[in-house]
This record gives sequence, structure tokens and C-alpha cells, in this order.
Amino acid sequence: MFKSDDCIAFITNKVSKKIAHIFNEKLSDYKITRVQWIALYFLGKCEYINQTELSEKMDIKKSTVVRLIDRMEKEGYVQRKKNIKDRRVTYICLTALGKKLGKELLPLGGEFSDLITRDISDEDMWIFKKVLNKLVENAETEK
Repeated sequence: MFKSDDCIAFITNKVSKKIAHIFNEKLSDYKITRVQWIALYFLGKCEYINQTELSEKMDIKKSTVVRLIDRMEKEGYVQRKKNIKDRRVTYICLTALGKKLGKELLPLGGEFSDLITRDISDEDMWIFKKVLNKLVENAETEK
């Protein structure tokens, strides 16, 4: 008989939500969300990136990225810039304020990762990641 407590999909979803919630709480003092933090991370790695590329990197819908960028632009963290050669293309880039915030907050991700993986060996982490990737691979073969 099916039991949700034994279902890996339910377990991983529950754990993922709990971890995301805790990280959001850690960021709340800075008036920024986990999703904004992720955007700051990817925008900080790329000088110019368009909304489609950002949506792919963040693995979220394009419409969600539009709302995210609108909010971050309103807060002064990002700006949209038209491509000089092709005005149909719009890039998203960090403002000076966004770069400052990213520099201040990005280390929190590493600290949080260290916290939640504390007392887990490198070998166990490698196995864990391998198993997660296999779960995704198995799920994708059944589409």
C-alpha cells in the first residue's frame, strides 16, 4: 500500500521546501527573498544575461522571471539594457546597488550550505547527489 512517508518524491519535496523556508528566514533581515538571492547569484556571474537565459539558469518560468526582474528593478538592484546591435534583445544587469548587495549576501549561500551539510562526509554527499541525479534521470525516461 502506498504511504507518502515512504515516497521519495514526497520526502524530497518536503525537505526542499523546509530548507528553502529556513534560507528565506535567514535572508529576511536583508529584505530579500531566496529567489532574489538566486537571481543575484546568476546575474553576478554574467555581465549581461537576457530574461530567457536567466529563467533557464534559475529553472523557473519566463513569466516568473519577468515579475522577479520588475520587482528587483523597482528596488534598484537591476536594470534592463537594450542590445545596441539588436534592439529586440534586452539584457538584465546588476546596478551598483545590486552588485553591493550581491557581494554582501552571496557568502550567506555558502555558509548556509556548510550549515546544512555539517557532519555529512564528502563521500555521502557524492552518493546523495548521484542518487538525486539518478532519480531525475529515471523520472525523465517515463515522460
